[in-house]
Amino acid sequence: MKEMPKDMPLGIKQLFTSITHLKEGEKVLIITDDNKREIGEFVYKYAKELFDTTMIVMSPREGHGAEPPETVKAALNQCDVAFGATTMSMFHSKARLETSKNGRLRWVGLQDYALHMFEKGGLTADFDEVKQVIDRVSKYYQGKRFTLTTPGGTNMVCSIEGREPVFDYGTSTVPGSASFPPNSEVALGPVEGTANGVIVFDGSIPHPLLNLIEEPITCTVKNGYITEITGGREADILRKMLADFNDPTVYNIAELGLGLNKENFLCGHMAPDEGSFGNIHIGIGKNLTFGGHVDSPLHMDLVMKTVTVVIDDCTIMKDGDLLV
Repeated sequence: MKEMPKDMPLGIKQLFTSITHLKEGEKVLIITDDNKREIGEFVYKYAKELFDTTMIVMSPREGHGAEPPETVKAALNQCDVAFGATTMSMFHSKARLETSKNGRLRWVGLQDYALHMFEKGGLTADFDEVKQVIDRVSKYYQGKRFTLTTPGGTNMVCSIEGREPVFDYGTSTVPGSASFPPNSEVALGPVEGTANGVIVFDGSIPHPLLNLIEEPITCTVKNGYITEITGGREADILRKMLADFNDPTVYNIAELGLGLNKENFLCGHMAPDEGSFGNIHIGIGKNLTFGGHVDSPLHMDLVMKTVTVVIDDCTIMKDGDLLV
């Protein structure tokens, strides 16, 4: 590889080295949109000095998991590493899923990024160390009965029987891999129709209309679906946002993602918030990535703080402290 520019931020260097293992001669694609063009162009500025790099600018998508234009899907099939510097996540889109499965693509999601993330926080982590933590926790992050509680009022139980843990090490180093650095997590998909209880989101909802939560949002969960949303102004925003889809699948409890990168902190941006240590995000809507069969037009993650996680009789985390 050519010598890296001296002014290259550590976070950018991590994207090209420990996160992707990019090699000279490989083809890089950067996908961005009108809202996040500053991020796309910042990555492009350094990538083009080292690799055969193309950047595509598209219009912003309406929600996470929405499909990109066909031209973007075609380009994904022609590159080695793609960076998705977009407003909304492409991770759960069929275009990303199909190209990762069928081709040489290594996908790195940079959705909802801010420039400060390249200088401090989760991108500065030792990703080898993070991987060791995730591998250790994943041995315990499986079973039959999942119980989640928080000091904020969450008390939910669901079945995870037959569901395998899904990892995001924050790295994409082999063909077919996909990551969302600096998010680093182990996740499970609850069995459809089994989640019941109350969940209280007091961390963040990484979405342009919400982000860091000022007043907790309380959701009632019955038989796998959110049936009631209460709280203040932010609860009203979430309620309307989901109702506007006019699709019951957006209320499905789809994911239980435990953040395990200690360098992350809640800042109102998706990757560091979802991967923040001691917190958990519940994904709603589409669950195809987690062993489920709900194909929803939405996959959105909602973060709660200081969690206690018990699987069967094993306490994985208590009040945000890892016990395994």
